[in-house]
Amino acid sequence: DDYGQYDQSYDSTMMDPNIAGDNNKDSPFVTLEALVEEYLVKEVRGYSCTICGKPLRDRYAARQHLESKHFPTKDGYSCRTCDKTFNTLAALMSHNSTFHKVRDNSYI
Repeated sequence: DDYGQYDQSYDSTMMDPNIAGDNNKDSPFVTLEALVEEYLVKEVRGYSCTICGKPLRDRYAARQHLESKHFPTKDGYSCRTCDKTFNTLAALMSHNSTFHKVRDNSYI
């Protein structure tokens, strides 16, 4: 893997709404949003990943790319309804929408 130096995990608990926006410099954990800010560049049309150069159509796709390809979560995301665990936030949101008819992902 050419990107081995970036194969690190961030703690998905940082996506908790109470702390998701808090990028405390003293914290040992990194939020997904902090990774987005650090590794994505806004282009004329969409974004690009500074790690691999992949062009991405929008911020949502760019965020999914970073999480799935370069920064997988340490413990995954657990569904609050059925306790299944997912590797990415997008997979959890899709699961909630499909199987539990939850469309409001504001708690994520």
